[in-house]
Amino acid sequence: MTKIVLATLNAKYIHASLGLRYLLANMARYGGEDLRTQSVLREFTIGKATEEIAQALLSELGEADSADGADGAEVQIIGLGVYIWNVSATTEVVRHLKRLRPSVVVILGGPEV
Repeated sequence: MTKIVLATLNAKYIHASLGLRYLLANMARYGGEDLRTQSVLREFTIGKATEEIAQALLSELGEADSADGADGAEVQIIGLGVYIWNVSATTEVVRHLKRLRPSVVVILGGPEV
């Protein structure tokens, strides 16, 4: 089974990422309800510590499968929206993610990619 976390770092807590919501809606529409139920949306602000963000994202995925990457093994994906206001912080989050769990697949999207 695949586990997917769609996330971004907003400039303020009152902002919401419309792009991630479109992705999540289209995952259900074109990928089926199974894909939608395997996915979660998380939003943070750029003021939060990047290591805490990385740990929160990994906790959404749960424990890594010991056979990660092998046929039939669980694939864990984190998709991050990158914007002009969060480039530096997102880069740091990715560094932490890869240090803490090298097998996680990180996909970057958005206008700054």
